[in-house]
Amino acid sequence: MKKYQEQSVLFVEINEAEKYFLDRYLARGLLPNFAKLAKDGAFVVTKIPGWSDDGTPGSRAWRDIMPWVIWPSLYTGLAAKDHGVVAFGQDTAPLQGKCLWDVLDRHGISAGVFGSLQSYPPRNHGQMRFYVPDSLSDDAACFPPEVRPLQEFCVSAAHNYSEDFLTHAIEGAKHLLQSPRCGVQAKTLAKLFLQVPREKWYGPHMEADRAFLHSALCVDAFKYLYAKHRPRFATVHMNHIAYSQHRYWRAAEPARFSDELSETDTRFFATAAARNAYEAKHADRIQRAFVYADEILGELLALAGDETLVVVTTALGQEPIDPVHEIHNPVVRLTNEIAFFDAAGLKNYRVYHQMNPDLTITFLEESEAAEAEKIVEAFYVDAGTPTSAEPAPLFTVERIGRQLFCEFRMPVGLYGRTNGVTIRHRNRPSLAFPFGEHVSQHGTNDQSTAQHRDDGWLLIGGKGMKVEALRKEIAVTEVAPAILGLFGLPPEPWQQLNGAPFTVTPR
Repeated sequence: MKKYQEQSVLFVEINEAEKYFLDRYLARGLLPNFAKLAKDGAFVVTKIPGWSDDGTPGSRAWRDIMPWVIWPSLYTGLAAKDHGVVAFGQDTAPLQGKCLWDVLDRHGISAGVFGSLQSYPPRNHGQMRFYVPDSLSDDAACFPPEVRPLQEFCVSAAHNYSEDFLTHAIEGAKHLLQSPRCGVQAKTLAKLFLQVPREKWYGPHMEADRAFLHSALCVDAFKYLYAKHRPRFATVHMNHIAYSQHRYWRAAEPARFSDELSETDTRFFATAAARNAYEAKHADRIQRAFVYADEILGELLALAGDETLVVVTTALGQEPIDPVHEIHNPVVRLTNEIAFFDAAGLKNYRVYHQMNPDLTITFLEESEAAEAEKIVEAFYVDAGTPTSAEPAPLFTVERIGRQLFCEFRMPVGLYGRTNGVTIRHRNRPSLAFPFGEHVSQHGTNDQSTAQHRDDGWLLIGGKGMKVEALRKEIAVTEVAPAILGLFGLPPEPWQQLNGAPFTVTPR
């Protein structure tokens, strides 16, 4: 093995890639590069310490293990209760200085970051060669400057996922074409330009390719930056497998799900047979996502060279959940939100649309956020039908400091209904908004058919090394100190490593 002072690590983040599918596709010979890495490598399961499922289908307990919560635990070694990050758009001050790359940078070890969740804002203590935060960052700040146009596109597309993709694709493509070369290949740009025409020509099921396109853009740029700067530690994040599993597990294994129509299904299909015919077009979507990740891994293995350790990790896994009886999680968006919140009396705020929560509202002062919390959590939906039940709130609201995190709660039974449906306020009867003017429902049959589970995995290997696992399972909070150990660094004061998880020796 190389001396510690010379060791390099390529850290590949494949969000939520479920071991169930990895094992299936490995057994079928579809993932040769994963198989190559595993041959002389080590595989360990990662678990989230202190978390337990209450066993209720569709329970909110699984929201405690969302990726934007758990990836920061993996990067830092801090449990979620200690780092306190619960949502995209949140102030990441508790993470800054504690992430793997921050620690390495401080110890004089060169590093590069591309797309890691909650990595905003970019920072550099002297050894960061490149730093491109995740696409749900507050803005497109990154370095070096040649990658800024790509980040402008990715941030805009991520914050406007459920809106007009065409407008953002055109604007983003203009940025990319006018920018200095940042590594995006011509074939990837061609796919970007052709995406909307393909959706129009072949149908809305082609929208799922957008997730693959995002990974392609990011990996192209990452490979360019990695080859140019050769940092000793570099990390890149991909989400296309997680997206495919969430949306298309039912399409991949329909026998595991009810054959009834969910409420979201009824917006688009008159019968279960029609729904099944549509989902048959996505039957191989998860397989394609893994095969594509395998192709990317092959490219990264070649780029890394013989003496670099390659670490692939997922932080989480997923499990199927039936949208008919177990979960109601449609993709919705609050529109005309400034007029909405201005009318409600909010002041000195800015709103960001997120993947989750649906809205992050940031105020200048914590006192303003505290007052706004009382206002926002009192909104509810009046469906125009008498009921003795207490109306459910429009948002689940959580406040941390001067920020509100608002998750939209789409009531059951409102798809296709706008007339007579009103957003009202419990404490201010005069405050009312037409539901249809402020709620946009995604235009395709886009709904969750899987949720998170706390089993992830880590695979480590390299062409010039043999890696053996010493433990079958580690806490996700042990990953960061284990990686620091590869560079000869001890765990940081806030970290705990309960024995080395693997050994590395020359082959």
